[in-house]
Amino acid sequence: MRGIIFKTVKEGFRRLHKAHRAEVRRNKKTKGATPVIPMSLKKADFKRKIRGTKFTGAAEFKAQPGLKRRIRIGIERAKREKKKNRTPIMYGKAYASDKKGKTMQIQPLTAKQRKQMKKEMAESANRNYLKVRKKSLGYNKGGMKTVKMVKSKLEKASAAHAGQAKALGKVIDKKKMLVGGLLTAGIKGAARKLFKSGTRKTQQIVKESGGTRKDAKSDVKAAISNELKGKLRSKEYSISSPFYNKKLRRQLVRDINLLKK
Repeated sequence: MRGIIFKTVKEGFRRLHKAHRAEVRRNKKTKGATPVIPMSLKKADFKRKIRGTKFTGAAEFKAQPGLKRRIRIGIERAKREKKKNRTPIMYGKAYASDKKGKTMQIQPLTAKQRKQMKKEMAESANRNYLKVRKKSLGYNKGGMKTVKMVKSKLEKASAAHAGQAKALGKVIDKKKMLVGGLLTAGIKGAARKLFKSGTRKTQQIVKESGGTRKDAKSDVKAAISNELKGKLRSKEYSISSPFYNKKLRRQLVRDINLLKK
């Protein structure tokens, strides 16, 4: 108990001396503008406070059962009752009226500034919406599914986004026209493998063998579909295999169904 009291008093005097030295330095720096309270008065005030402080140790806790709990409850209650949103303490000029010709009101944007701001927002939105999201963000890797989803959300959001949704619709139509909307990783991988092995592309079929583009495209889709169906017998995709992966099989079946459209 003596040790606790001694350490408390020692730390108190150390802080008192430190504050006094800072006060003296400030007085010298400001050339007497800030007053210095005599150290004797500060010591007397600190001693009076220490004498009025009640120190509680292990012996007191043992003599008074429940004292430690009451102290803890008191501290917790004081913390809860403490105001969370306290008013800020202001120093110097705190209001706009303190300075002549100054105002705290935020100036509104001009018509030109507002137009520029909307233009920048639209460009930023287009850049971000048209990016292919990663799987870690909850989107499919590749494919027009992401763009379609963003388009539908923009249409539901507000009339202000109608232009952006319309622009995305044009992108979807263009992509469909070019590759038939088949942009999943599995289909692209199978197509790449087929084309490397010597299978002709749609354009080559039309150019070399004739016929319509529609028929050529259906032939290519059928070849890709057969390539994917061949995977169903492999160990990762076969239900009877001990290495069966349900997620991979679902993705493969989805790709096969997409090619039927």
